[in-house]
Formats: sequence, C-alpha cells, structure tokens
Amino acid sequence: MKADLALLVGSWLAGTARAQPNNGVVEWKIQKRKQPQDLKRLGRRDGTYEEVIKNEDARGGYFATCRLGTPAQDLTLQLDTGSSDIWVPDSSAKICTDSRGCDLGAFSPSKSTTYETVGQNDFDISYVDGSSSKGDYFTDVFEIGGATLNNMTMGLGIKTDIAYGLVGVGYALNEAIVGNSQDTSSAYPNLPVNMMEEGLINTVAYSLWLNDLDASSGNILFGGIDTEKYHGDLTKIKIYPVQSAYTAFLVAFTSLEAYSPSGSDTLTSSSFPIPVVLDSGTTLSYLPTDLASQVWKEVGAIYSSQFQLAVIPCKMRNSQGYFSFGFAGPSGPRINVTMDELVLDLTGGQPPVFNNGPYRGLDACEFGIQNFTSAPYLLGDTFLRSAYVVYDLVNNQIGIAPTDFNSTRSNIVAFASKSAQIPSATTAPDQSKVTDLPSVTSPAYAASPGFTDSAGVKGSASGLSPSPIERTFAWSSHSFFLAIPYSLVSLLAKMRVIRAAASLNSARAAAAQQGVRYYSLGSRVAVGSVCPAPPRWTASSLREFSSEQAKEQAAAGMTVEAAAARMSPEELKRLSQVRNIGIAAHIDSGKTTVTERILYYTGRTNAIHEVRGRDGVGAKMDSMELERERGITIQSAATFADWTKKENGVDEKYHINLIDTPGHIDFTIEVERAMRVLDGAVMVLCAVSGVQSQTITVDRQMKRYNVPRVSFVNKMDRMGANPFRVVDMINKKLKIPAAAIQIPIGSEKEFEGVVDLIEMRSIRNEGQRGINVKVSKDIPEDLKELAQQKRQELIEKLADVDDEIAELFLEEITPTPQQIKAAIRRATIGLKFTPVMMGTALADKSVQPMLDAVCDYLPNPNDVINTALDRSKGEESVSLVPYNSLPFVGLAFKLEENPYGQLTYIRVYQGSLKKGTYLFNSRTNKKVRIPRIVRMHSNEMEDVNEIGAGEICAVFGVDCASGDTFTDGKLPYSMSSMFVPDAVMSLSIKPKKSSDADNFSKAMNRFMREDPTFRLHVDEESEETIISGMGELHLEVYVERLRREYKVECETGQPRVAYREAITQRADFDYLLRRQTGGPGDYARVMGWIEPNEEHAEKNKFESRVVGGNIPDKYLSACEKGFAEVCEKGPLLGHKVIGASMVVTDGATHVTDSSDYAFNLATQLAFKKAFEDSGGIVLEPLMKTTITSPVEFQGSVLMLMNKRGTIVDTEVGADEFTMIADCSLNAMFGFSSHLRAATQGKGEFSMEFSHYAPAPPHLQKELVAKHQKELEAKRTK
Repeated sequence: MKADLALLVGSWLAGTARAQPNNGVVEWKIQKRKQPQDLKRLGRRDGTYEEVIKNEDARGGYFATCRLGTPAQDLTLQLDTGSSDIWVPDSSAKICTDSRGCDLGAFSPSKSTTYETVGQNDFDISYVDGSSSKGDYFTDVFEIGGATLNNMTMGLGIKTDIAYGLVGVGYALNEAIVGNSQDTSSAYPNLPVNMMEEGLINTVAYSLWLNDLDASSGNILFGGIDTEKYHGDLTKIKIYPVQSAYTAFLVAFTSLEAYSPSGSDTLTSSSFPIPVVLDSGTTLSYLPTDLASQVWKEVGAIYSSQFQLAVIPCKMRNSQGYFSFGFAGPSGPRINVTMDELVLDLTGGQPPVFNNGPYRGLDACEFGIQNFTSAPYLLGDTFLRSAYVVYDLVNNQIGIAPTDFNSTRSNIVAFASKSAQIPSATTAPDQSKVTDLPSVTSPAYAASPGFTDSAGVKGSASGLSPSPIERTFAWSSHSFFLAIPYSLVSLLAKMRVIRAAASLNSARAAAAQQGVRYYSLGSRVAVGSVCPAPPRWTASSLREFSSEQAKEQAAAGMTVEAAAARMSPEELKRLSQVRNIGIAAHIDSGKTTVTERILYYTGRTNAIHEVRGRDGVGAKMDSMELERERGITIQSAATFADWTKKENGVDEKYHINLIDTPGHIDFTIEVERAMRVLDGAVMVLCAVSGVQSQTITVDRQMKRYNVPRVSFVNKMDRMGANPFRVVDMINKKLKIPAAAIQIPIGSEKEFEGVVDLIEMRSIRNEGQRGINVKVSKDIPEDLKELAQQKRQELIEKLADVDDEIAELFLEEITPTPQQIKAAIRRATIGLKFTPVMMGTALADKSVQPMLDAVCDYLPNPNDVINTALDRSKGEESVSLVPYNSLPFVGLAFKLEENPYGQLTYIRVYQGSLKKGTYLFNSRTNKKVRIPRIVRMHSNEMEDVNEIGAGEICAVFGVDCASGDTFTDGKLPYSMSSMFVPDAVMSLSIKPKKSSDADNFSKAMNRFMREDPTFRLHVDEESEETIISGMGELHLEVYVERLRREYKVECETGQPRVAYREAITQRADFDYLLRRQTGGPGDYARVMGWIEPNEEHAEKNKFESRVVGGNIPDKYLSACEKGFAEVCEKGPLLGHKVIGASMVVTDGATHVTDSSDYAFNLATQLAFKKAFEDSGGIVLEPLMKTTITSPVEFQGSVLMLMNKRGTIVDTEVGADEFTMIADCSLNAMFGFSSHLRAATQGKGEFSMEFSHYAPAPPHLQKELVAKHQKELEAKRTK
C-alpha cells in the first residue's frame, strides 16, 4: 500500500474549513502536499490531530491553515485534541528569526489592529522533550475558512523553541492557564466552546476521520458526524474522569484478540481493564508490557535495544492477520486493526536490514504497538486510522465505529442541541462490567504462524519453538542491523512524536484544589498519594532513543515518564524483581534471628547460627566479636539473597538486598543511614511487648525517609503472646493504619503456623528447621469464625485507605484475593497502611510467608520517587529514574575500614556502575576511579564487574565522606544526606602509653569517618581529648574496640554531660570597649538588651535595630559574629548558650580605633556582663528512658526511677511491665548495673534525648563552683 519516498522528503496537510451555520457544523478538510523536510518537531503535542499527515516520514501531525488578526495573517497550525489552547509563535521569537525560521508562519501582533493582551506572561506550556512556549494570552480575530470568531483567546509564544503553533480542541481544563493558576475558574472558552457560543455549532463535539495510512485526505467535523465515513454501528462509551475532572479522552480498553489464517488467540493482561487515551497524532500505540509482549510474539516482532523499540520485517505489512480491540466491557464495540496499519517505515530512505537472527537479510520496520510502563496507556494513529471517533465533550462520551477507508460519499448529521446525544449512536451495554477482572492466561499463539506465513516471511521463529520475543534479549546484546548513517539516526529522533506532559497533570492539580477524588477503572492507576513527590499520571507519547541519546536527553531535562517509557521489557523485569529492604525493630525483638532465617531459607547460608554465638559461630550478620559476645547488633550489616516465589503457577525469582540494623538507641545512626537508601522495610515487633520505645524511634525514621513497611510480629511462641494487641498498638501508638493479614494457629508453646486471611488457607512449616512450607485450604474449625472476622476487619481497614476497596465496600461487593493484594500493595507503597504478619523466627515458623509479603507489598526501585538537587538551577528538586542508560547518580551512605582499605557502600539511584569507570564527587568536584566493586554478605565480599540502577554495592579506593553524592560528571546533581542527631554524652580519654598515640589517632580518625555521631575534640582549657556520642554504651563500645582492634589501652575520665546555658529574663547593656596600647587602639560601644528567644527555645537570634548609622553595617556583622562566638562558650560552665536573643539598638565608633575586632570583642563582653543580670541558668539534658522488666520487680524499679527522674507512663502486661520516665542524663550514669542488680539481670532499658530543662538549683551551684575551681587551677599553673 505504501509508496516509497525519498529520504528527508516530508509533507503536511494544509486544510480549509467550511462553515455551514444552517446545519450547525463546521467541516475542516485537509489535503496532503509535499515539501522538503525541515520541521524539527514534526509531531503533535498532547492529544489528537486533525488528519493524516505525512505517513511515511514525518508521521504524527495534522496541520491546517488558519487566519489571525486584522488584516488577516495566514498561519499553518497543528490540530490537537488533547490540549485546549490555540497558540501561535511570535514573529519576533528567536526561533523565527534565525536560520531555521518559522516556515509554517508566525504572528505579528503589531500588524493587527484588533490585537489585545489579556494575560501578560500567563501563557506557559512545556513538553516532555524539554521544549516549551511562553508568553502572553491575547484576544483577536480567528478565521477558519468562512467561519470567523471575533474575540478568540489565544497564547502568543514569545519565548518558544517550537517553530509552529497549535489549535487545541480538547477539554478546557487542559488550558495552560488552568495548570499554572491551579484554578479551574481561570478556564476560558476554547475553540469548540467559542464556536458553540457564536452559533456556528450546536454543541461542543466533533468527529474525526483519519482514513487509511496512505490516504491524502481526511477531516475533523465540528458539531456533527458523517454517517458515510464508518460502517457498522456507531457505539457510545464512557469517558472517565481524572479526580472527577474531565481532562482527557480516557476510555476503558477491555480485551484484545489476534486473528490470522492459522487461528485466533485471546491476549490477556494483569492490567485489564486498561485505561487508554484515544490519542490521534501519537504515532504509535502504547500498551502494558505484558500485553505488548504477547502481541510481539504473535507477529514475530523483536525488541531492539539499538532503536529502543520493537521492530519487524517490513514484509509483515502484507500479512493477512489482524488484531481486534474491545472496549467498555464484553458487549462493547470492537475495532479491527490490520497489519498494513501497524508496520511503519523506520526511515524515508534506505531501511535498516537485519544482519543476524531469524530475519537475516530482511528490511526492518517499526512495529505500531509498543510497550509502556504506567497507566493511562495510549492508542495512537496506528489504532485510530481504523476507527471513526466522535468526541462529545458535553455528555463526556466517545462514539466509535470501524472506519470506512477512502469513502468518497458524505452524509453530515448535526447535533441537534447542546445536550443532544451523538446522532445515530447506540450506548454500549453492560458498561458496569468494565471492572470485571479477566483471568490472566498464556495464549496458545495459534494465530502466530498465520501472521508470518501469509506475509511470506520465511525463517521467522513463529509459534512456540522458540519465538522471537524469547530470543530478543539474547540478540539485543549484539548489533543486528546494518550500519546506519548518523544523519539517519538523527532523523529517527526527529520523526518521533512529542506530546505535552503538562496538560493532564495541570488539570489534575486544578481538580485537586476543588477537593475532588478520582476512582480508577479498577486498574492499578495511582492518582494522588501521601508521598511528597508522587509519580505523574500522564499519557505521554514518547520518542525512542539509543542509550547515548537517552543520556544526552536526560541531561537536558528529560522527564521521569519519558525515561521510564524507554525501559526495555528486560530492564523492567529486572527492576520489578528487586527489593531493597531493611530489618528494623526495638532491641531484642529478634531482628537478627529473623535475618538468619531469611538467609537460610533463600539458600544464602547452609546453616542457622544463633545470636550471642551460643554454638561457637554466632549469627552471620553479627560479624563483630563484640556483637556476638553482647548479643546485640552494633553495626548495620548488608547482604543479598534470591527468593523464589510462585506466581500464577510460575516460579519468579526476586533479588533482595537486605540490611540488618541495630535496635539500641545508641547506634541509631546505623538505622538512619539504612533508611535513607532503602525502598522498604520489615518492622519486627515482639508478640508480648508490642510497640516499645525504639519501635517508636524506628517508626519516626521510616516516616522521615518515606519508607513503606510490612510488620512482622515475632516470638509468637512466648507466654503472653498477643498479636492482635500488637496490631492495636501499631494503630494507636504509631498512628499508621494496620491490620493482620494472618491469624495464628495455636498460641504460645502450641503455636503451629498461620491462617492466610487473603487466600483463606492455612500455612505450616515442616521438616528440619522449617524448610518445607505446607499450604492447605483446610482451616481449623475453631478458627473459621475468627478468620472471617479478621478478614472483614482487614477489608474495612483497607476501605479506609484505598479508593477501589472503598467503592467495593460501599457496594457490598466482597473483593477478590487479587483485589485485596493489589490494594495492600498500593496502600503500603503509598505510606497509608502496613500489613501485619506473625510467626516465630527462633522456632523456624512462618518466616517464608513474610518473604512472600516483601515481594508482594514492598516497592521495587521503580515504584519509589527518589530526588536529587540540581545545583545549576538553584538546587531545584529533580526526580531520578532507576534506568541503566541514564547518567549515573549514587549516594555513599556508609564507610568501613578493612584490610583492603576504605570500603564505601553506595546506593545506585540512576544509571549503572562499572568497574574501572570514573565518577565525580559532587561535594569535592574530584574525579575518582572505581577499581573494585563488591556485593557484601555481612563481612564477606563477592566481586562484580557492574551494578545496575536500583541496587546496593560497595566499592574500594574511593576517598569520600558519608553522605557524598557521586555522578558520572554529566549532571550537576547532589543528594540530601541522612539526619544526624546531636551527641548527648562525652568523656575524656587518653592512651595509657604515649607509644600508642599513633594507633590512638588512627582509630579516632577511622571511627569519626565511619560514624557521624561519634565526635572528638580537644578541650582548650583542660587540654583533654573529649569523645562524644549517643550514650554510655556507644562510647563504651568504642573504647573496647580501641583495645581489641588497635591494642590501645585507654584511661577514661568521668563522663561529661552536654549541659546548656540559658537566660530567663531581659537585661539591658551599654558597654564601651576602650583600649590604648600605643598606636591604634580598640574602640567600640554597643547598646541594647538580651532576652529569652520566645520564637525558638533552643536557637539563638541576633537582631539589629540601629538607626542613623551610628554603627556601620560592616561592624554590625562583626557584632553578630561576636554574639555567635560567645554563645558557643557560656559564662557559667563554658557550655553552649541556647534560646538567647540579642538586640543591638545603638552604639558609637571612633575614626581610627574602631574595627571589626573591636566590635566583635565588645559584643562578647557586653553579653557576658548582661548575662549576670538576665537570670542565667544551667540546662541539663533529659532523656526519655524506657525500662522493661518482669512484673515481680516493679517495686524495685520504681524506687530506682524515683531518685532519677519523673515517671511519665507505666504499662503492665501479663508477665512484664514497661515504664517510661524523663530522667536527667547525669543521674543515669551507671544505671545499667543498678538495674541488673535490682532485677536479677532480667531488666533492660533504653534512652534517647528528649529535651533540655533547668537543672536543680543545688546541682547548678555545684557545677558552677566546680567550673570556677577548674578555671582558677588553670590560671595558677
């Protein structure tokens, strides 16, 4: 059917409109003509087009000639059903005045007497390739042939890099002004609305007839339909809203079938019903990857990594096979699309040729159906040429029927009135069944041989043995096309369709301002989220690039959606089966025990070893000797494992990167940096104690970094285990909706397994160490009622957080297991819910179902929005995409020293990392080489040559600090680091032997590099070395490590508490500094007052209220520096002053003796003098202390705590109690030994900083006297 055209020959269709006011229609006819190709972006923006343009080369845009202004100026504009603005390039725009010029015309406002600006700088629209148009809104005369609109609002592209304008005829909410103002009331009458208001048409509706791929004419008919342009029935189907706002022509695509001379197949997808946008002008059609892959297999298409799209032999356009698309449910309309509409030339010149594989020697063409990664999907020109489509924007309906190709007859029927239904159309029945989920099955590919055989394609791998799609990825690693000239590759880039990414999102945002909600078609479309940067839900048609082109485009500002759509099925598959998770919990909840079982059941280890090294080996993840002795985790440890999960009867292998974190508050930085880089987490809770103090801390850290979590109630075999109490505590104390997805079979010592509430089946462990999982549909009789009750509670909880389940719940429809799982995944990733499982890791029961839940409910790297800061744009936030072909971005989150040098843990957020490549440190701007890459398995290493996007690895030979960002040098990005809490305890330290000074220094440097919460400084007054950390245990561990790892015995002084000083009342000052030492002296006078900072109790504030210039600005900055310096070392104890405000109102200077130094010093002395009159006090840190102990020791613990602080809360359980108190840190030194003595070693406690409060008066006097004594001793030395 297709005629060969010379390379670089293009065409557009210039059309004329014919107004027929009496009939209430305006017809826009188009004819094709050729012209040398010089359209840089010969593709439309954000929606459908009027007619078939240049199908061989420039395919994708529909243009027509219009007239603007008085006198009229001719412009050729592109028609767009997806946007709503008419906009034209300004003739003075740079793109119109340079060598390229605006060949299709530009508008000169100064030449029109009817031009009027109505919105200066309000017009602003941008596109997925980074192009944009900005300028003013204006009104002027707009002519379409014989139809004239005298007051049409349009956009003027003053700053534009697009050489032609657009005529948008979509929903008014797609206007750029709506997106920019976020206000739906700012919408103005667009072209079809204005036509109706001017009486040219009766309603806001039009029909589109694109005709055959090779046809030279077609039309868009405003206000009516043409019954001769289709055959069969014209059927009405619903347009679905986005957040209750109609912004795009979104319909329900519900089935797809393949037919050929050899048979037929029904193709299925887990995404059905699929939300699709009928998007004429988008060159190709984009379907979910699983569905597109089946289509490719039917026709023998091959995914080409070289072109980043599916290709097919050009001879396949002669195939007698076709695809049948179904809409709006089982009884809805069907459109058949033949292969001659789906095979498109890659170029207008010599085509590329397959040089290996089954199609060797055949010309290669582009296949018209490609894959896309997120809803809504697109049915572009390759589909719509086979359909006659009526767009009814008043009743929000689409009329669709099979097109009558090359029809020469016409019978135009106008809409009778504004609310009139589509003429001659019938409504599709049973549209309520759209949400019925079909079973997902693998097709038999009976039609596959007929597709290829009828086209005369020999040597193709048709059918099942083996198919091209199965061999695609093996071939992709090699070049299977002939060499292609660069000009040809460049042309390919130009020929792709580009669409606006802004319109759909703009309308969504505007609709969100109105407080509306969106219910999807039962698909997995996520609209709106509690995440700070939710994924955009766009229907973008995207260009395809090679890897190098993709990198260049990303560096120039590619959107997240554009990059995501370029991922190959292989890349998507890899990412979908990656999980980066952490295990986090309160101390002694069983985190490391759970991790040991995970490693064992995944086959990563061959035996299970217990915590505390009872078997002489110790837990794999507790590799440090101190950890095994004390039975606690001190350092987070990373590992990786593969878990095989059965899905739809098929084994799917998931790759899990796992970090086991400490539970003690003293090592909280290990949890902080793990949460900073993880995509999800397993929160382990004790079945007896439930939510404990460190659980709350971990919850806070997860929320800080937006980490979704699943919860695992451990120790179900303990006496007093109550998982439902734990679920209640999660809801109330952690304030995150939670519900059990399992119930226990048996309790305490009788615990056997769990009942899965989603599938309603029982799960038990059998065999040595519970290696075998026995699944049965038989639920114990005594648990059936409880199971039904808890399943209903689960559904009710999900209805509170998920719209789809809420809709089913309100309609009293019981959701299917698949719907429940999908809702749990959406809500968990959306940070709105946590599913709760249960088991006992020590007894080897019910750990495997938890692993399945990690795969089912926690996100893969592609599900999480990660951002960086673009330093070239004022640290503007930009999204990162886990796509290997993009420029590299990674974050160093942990450092370790080992015998081979510094080991740097890196999370790869974007791009891939290869051994031997060079990276740039964004902080230091230094270039570093990566000599070695390893995967960590606790303290063991496995060398690898390359790590892909979304993975975690470690590298050697990189000099950096924790929190540094690395790029490949092409992107000016940096990433925010993790939160580092302040130290709460200090002590003096020195080596016993002076000969150990070198090792002591090396150890201190290493510890500070590895642990940001460990600090060291030398006290200027006492000249002692002071180390600071998160608590007594924290510092004790480092002193012990000095002894063991560096053979340095140390002496430690009494722990020093990080006191603070503050003022309690206002005190005025008028201080004059006058010193003469021969030559220039020092002169400065400052006046004002100090007072407590009412705005922030822990921050200091300096304010200048000097008028008249008595103190010049340069000296005021010196005053501010002096205030900051004096607050670092307070007058009472030499500790920091907090919560002070200093106001300078006046002062005096000397012509020669005043200086920055003088005013700095005067400010410090003035502050110290005023401090005496301001009621200076000493503040001590209060620690939130949580003690857990057996109930019989409650009285003893109560006596201990009465001496140390204020009891805030006490919770008594079946066999143990928990007490929470605010205690002075000074009173807690040595508390651990007292607690052990009082509870026979059975009590435990944890502390975290709470706040500063005034110390008791007697303690303040003692501390001040001691400080003065130390100063006096130093002066008399």
